[in-house]
Amino acid sequence: MARYLLIETKGPLDGGDYAFELGAQLRELRHDVTVYLLQDGVFTARRSFKAGATLIEHAQRAGLTVLADSVSARQRGVVGDRVAKGVEVSDMPAMVDLLMERSDKAIWH
Repeated sequence: MARYLLIETKGPLDGGDYAFELGAQLRELRHDVTVYLLQDGVFTARRSFKAGATLIEHAQRAGLTVLADSVSARQRGVVGDRVAKGVEVSDMPAMVDLLMERSDKAIWH
């Protein structure tokens, strides 16, 4: 079993479903998968955004861990109760730790 970090920088309407689709496929193969939402990718984490909610629900069913960058989220107004359930707001040092220490493979999209 490998540990994957999938960094998604695109919103759900701009091809940001890639990390979620790949992540679900990797989970079916029993790999550990974390999706880290960065830049416009954090729009997926907006609770009231239907396209994002669909991806988050899909991620939960597949067993993916979903994190959203705190700076990107704050810049785009995805804060507090606007963050979807199932998404944990994280910071850049945590992403670097995932990248350098707690993942075997990283894919940036």
